[in-house]
Amino acid sequence: MVFQDHTSAAQYMLHFLPEPSLVEAVKTYAYHIINIFHRHKSPASDSWQSQGVPISATTTEKLVSNHFVESLNATQGVDNEERISKWIEKDKLFYLMQKIAFCYLFHISIPEDTIPQLTSSFNLKAVPTILDLCDVLFINNSLPHDLRSEWALLFSSQIHGQSFTSMLGKLTNKGPTLIIVEDSHQHVFGGFASESWRIGPKFIGDTKCFLFKLRPISEVYTATGYNDHHMYLNVNQQTMPNGLGMGGQLQNFGLWIDADFGKGHSSPGCSTYHRMPSLSAEKDFSLEHMEVWALGPPPKEDSDDETDGKRSILDKDSGAKAILEMIDRGHHSEGLREIPDEEY
Repeated sequence: MVFQDHTSAAQYMLHFLPEPSLVEAVKTYAYHIINIFHRHKSPASDSWQSQGVPISATTTEKLVSNHFVESLNATQGVDNEERISKWIEKDKLFYLMQKIAFCYLFHISIPEDTIPQLTSSFNLKAVPTILDLCDVLFINNSLPHDLRSEWALLFSSQIHGQSFTSMLGKLTNKGPTLIIVEDSHQHVFGGFASESWRIGPKFIGDTKCFLFKLRPISEVYTATGYNDHHMYLNVNQQTMPNGLGMGGQLQNFGLWIDADFGKGHSSPGCSTYHRMPSLSAEKDFSLEHMEVWALGPPPKEDSDDETDGKRSILDKDSGAKAILEMIDRGHHSEGLREIPDEEY
C-alpha cells in the first residue's frame, strides 16, 4: 500500500512529477491533491463546509507556495526520492491530504476521526472562524485519539467580544480545549489544553499538551518533559501574572493572553515544548481574533440531586464562578453549604 511508509509514498509521487524542477513539480502535484481532497465528502467534512469552512483559493495558494514549498526547500536528501520521503515524513499535513485524496480515488474507507464533526450551534457563515478545513485536519490529527471525533466552538472574540471575563465564562471546566489566536500580522497559532482550565496560582495539565503554529507554516511543538508548566490561568492577583498562559515560566510564557484582553506574548526557546520559536510575528503581539474550541464528547455534568448538600450554586455554574473569581468573591458561597451528618 502506498501509505505504509513515507518512502513508498515518495516513490509513488515520483511517477507523477514530469517537470525538471522538483519544486515546480511538487507544486503541480500538491494542487491536484488539494483539489481531490476538496471533493472528498463525508458527514464530518460536510458539517464544516455547510457552515462556510471550506478550503478557499487563497488558502490553497498560501498552503502550496508558503507552507509546502518552504518545507520542501528546507529538506535535504542525496536524491529526489530521499528528499521527498524526508519531506513527507516531516510535513504531516501533506501526507494526510494525500492519504485522503487517494482513499477517495480508490474508494478506500477513511478513519472516521480524520476530520471531526462540527457540533457548534453558532452560524459560522455569518461570523467566520479563524480556521479552514486544512487547519482542522492538521490539528485534529495531532490530538489524542479519544478527542478527535467532534469539535464545538465555545468562545469567539468576534461573537462574544474582546473580553477576558466573557472568555473565562466560556472556557473554565469544559474539558480539553484548543486556544486559537490570530495576531495583527495574520499569524495564526495556539495551544492544546489536555484538561479543564481552572483558576489558580499553579500550573496544571500534562505532557499531552502542545503548542502549534498554523500560519504562515504549520508546526506542532510537543512537550519536552523538562517541566510541567503546561497550563496557567489566574486573575485579580497583585503578585502573580493575570491571564492565560501555556509553557515557559511566569512572565515569560510560550503563549500568553493577558487579562487586559487584546495583547499577549510568545517567548521563543520555551523549555516546556520542543524547539519552539516565537509563535507570533513578534514576541509581543496584539490580538486580532481569538477562539476557544471544546474537543471530543462534552464532559459529564455533575448530578444536580438536591439531596447532595455538599454543592453550592457555583459548583453548577462554572462561568459565574470564574467571573466572581475576577472580583475576588469566588468562594463567598462556601459558608452556605450544608454540613454532612458525619461532620457534626
